[in-house]
Amino acid sequence: MRILCLFILSGSLFSCSRWEIQKSISDESFVPEKIDYVIHSGSEIDSPKLRWTPIFKNNLSLGFQSEHVYLKIKATNHTSVPKLILDLGNPHLDFIRVYEEGTLEPIKEGGDFIAHSHWDAFSKSIAFELNWPVGETKTIILETKSSSNISYLIRFYSKETFYLKENLENTILGFFYGTIFIMVIYNLFIYFILKEKAYITYSISIFCNLLLQMYLNGILNQIFTLDHPEIHNRIGSIIVTCSAITGWTFAQQTLNLRDFNLWSHRLLQSLKFIVLFYILIPYAYLPIDIAVRIGNFIAQLFVVSVLVVALVNYSSGNKQARLFLFGWITLLFGILMYTLMQNGVLPVNVFTLYGNQIGSTLEAGILSLALANKINELKEEKANTQAEALVTLEEKVRERTKTLDESLNLIKKDLNVAKKIQKTLFSDIKTSDPRIHFHSYYQSMSEVGGDFYDLTQVKADYYRIFVADATGHGIQAALITMAIKAEYESLKMIYDHPDDLVFHMNQIFINKYSNIQTIFTCSVCDIDLKNKQLFYASAGHPDQIHQRIHDIKLLPRTGKIIGLMDHTQYRLIEHQIEEGDRIFLFTDGIFEQFNEEKELFGEDRLYEILKENLKLSLDHTMAKVLSELSLFTDGHAKQDDITFIGCEIQSLG
Repeated sequence: MRILCLFILSGSLFSCSRWEIQKSISDESFVPEKIDYVIHSGSEIDSPKLRWTPIFKNNLSLGFQSEHVYLKIKATNHTSVPKLILDLGNPHLDFIRVYEEGTLEPIKEGGDFIAHSHWDAFSKSIAFELNWPVGETKTIILETKSSSNISYLIRFYSKETFYLKENLENTILGFFYGTIFIMVIYNLFIYFILKEKAYITYSISIFCNLLLQMYLNGILNQIFTLDHPEIHNRIGSIIVTCSAITGWTFAQQTLNLRDFNLWSHRLLQSLKFIVLFYILIPYAYLPIDIAVRIGNFIAQLFVVSVLVVALVNYSSGNKQARLFLFGWITLLFGILMYTLMQNGVLPVNVFTLYGNQIGSTLEAGILSLALANKINELKEEKANTQAEALVTLEEKVRERTKTLDESLNLIKKDLNVAKKIQKTLFSDIKTSDPRIHFHSYYQSMSEVGGDFYDLTQVKADYYRIFVADATGHGIQAALITMAIKAEYESLKMIYDHPDDLVFHMNQIFINKYSNIQTIFTCSVCDIDLKNKQLFYASAGHPDQIHQRIHDIKLLPRTGKIIGLMDHTQYRLIEHQIEEGDRIFLFTDGIFEQFNEEKELFGEDRLYEILKENLKLSLDHTMAKVLSELSLFTDGHAKQDDITFIGCEIQSLG
C-alpha cells in the first residue's frame, strides 16, 4: 500500500509539469478537419459506388474486420514546419498504406508486420512522416488490413512535438511499469522470507501482466522485438495465455478454493488445462488472425471467470473474496474507461488514455493487500490450532522424553560395554627384551572407534606390528575392527612376510565380507633383530616412518585398500636397521586434524616435530607429538580416531 501511495504522490507532482508540456504539444499539433471511412474488399477506392461514412471525432474503433478498411483524411497544416508526423495511435495494425488522393501508388507503408526498425518514426504506435507545406490543405487515404482490433486515434504533430509527446507518454508509462515491477520484486522478497507459494505465483502473475501492458502499449515491439515482426505478432497471445494461467492459479490459492469452494477450483483448473493445451499444441499451427482472436477470447474468458468466481465466493461468505473482488472491479473499470475512449464515448485524457494501466496498478496493490490479509488469517488460524494442541503436545513430549531418556541410558550402557570390549582387542607386547622398546597410544573420536592395532612377538628376535583403519566412525567402524581382529589372529602366525599376510587378508575380506562392502587400510611392519632387517607392506595406508639418526625414510603404501579388488598383489619393502632407529606407525587421524581456521595439522608438521625431538626418549617424543596436536586443535573435538605406535631399536648386540 505504501508503494501505491508513493506512486500517487509522484504522479501528482509530475502532473503539474505535464500540463505545461501538454500545452506546448497542443500548439504544434492538430486533428483532421474531416475523416471518412469505408470497409471494402477491393482496391478501387475512387469508385463513386463506395459509400463513405463520416467520422465526427478523430478516434474510431471497428473491432475485428476481415476486409480492408479505408480512411479518407482531410487536414490543413496548422503548424510552423513543412514536415508532419501522422500518428495513428495504434501499435497493432498489420499493414497500412498511405496514398495521396488521386494517386494509385502508396507514398508510405507500415504496420507491425514490418520490422519496427523500418518504421517511419521510432514510436510506440504506428506513425508516418509526411511532407506537408505550411498552411496547405491535403486529402490522404489510409488503407488498413489487420488481424487484430482495428482502431485509430489520429493526430498530426510537428516532428519535434511528436517526440516530445512520446517522451511524456513514456515517462507516464514508466510510473506504471515501475510501480508494477517494484511489486514483483517486493512479493518475491516476501516469498523468500515466508516461503508462501502464493507470493511467487502472484509475482509471476503481475510480471505477466506487466509484459501484457508493455505489449498493448507497443513498448515491447519498440524495444525488444523490433526486428522480429513474426515473433511480435504471436507473442501477444502467448503473454495473454500466461497471464490467464497464472491469474487463475493465484485466484485458486488466494481464495483457497480447494477447501472453500471445490467446484470453483475445478472450473479454474479445467480452464487452465484447456488454455495450456492451446498454447502448447495448436497455437503454432494456427493462422495469426485466428490466434489473435482466440487470445482475445481467452482474455475475456479470464476476466469474466475470475469475476464470477469472486462474486460467488463473496456471497457464500469467503472472507478473502472481498478484497479480491474489489481488485478485479478496479481493473475492469480501468479497462472499461479505455474501451469507451477507443469508441469515442469518453474524451481522450490521462485517465481514459491510461485507464488500463491505472486499473492494473490499483488491482495489483489491492490484490497484494488481499494476499497479505490471507497470510495473516492463516497465521492466526495456525496460532489458535497450536494453542489448542499445546496442552496435549506437552504431555506427549513429557512421555516421549521419558522414553528417550530410558533409551539413551540403555545406549550409554551398551556403548560403555562396547568400549570395554574393544579395549580388549588391542594387544601390547609385554617384553623384557632390552634390545627393543615399544610404546602405543589410542584415542577414539567417540565411545568406540574404527582403528585397530596389534603388537606380536612372532618368534625369538622377530616382532610384528599391525595397524588398521576401517572406513567410517563409531559403532559401524568398531564392528569392522572386530572382524579385522578375528581374521588377523588366524593369519598373523602363519605367514612369514607382510606382503603374503596382507594378500591373504584381502582375499578373506573379498570372499567373506564383499556383500557388506567392508574396506579398510592397514600396514604390517616386521622387525628382525637377528638379521637387522625391517620388512614392510601396506594396503592403501598413509606413508609410515622409519626414522634414522640423520634422516627420515618413508614407508609408502605397497598396494590397494583391503576389500577393494580381488587378487591384489602387494610389494614388500626391506630396510636395514641400526641401533637408535625408530619406527612410527599410525592412522591418518594423527595428522588429519583441523584447527579453528580450518588449517590442517598435516604430515610435514608431524615429520618436523619428530626431527626436532630426536634426542628425547621414544615415550617423550610421542608425548611431544600428541601435545603439539592438542595445542594445534586448541582442545576441540577430534575429527578422527588416533592410533600412534612407536618402536625403538635400542641394541642389536
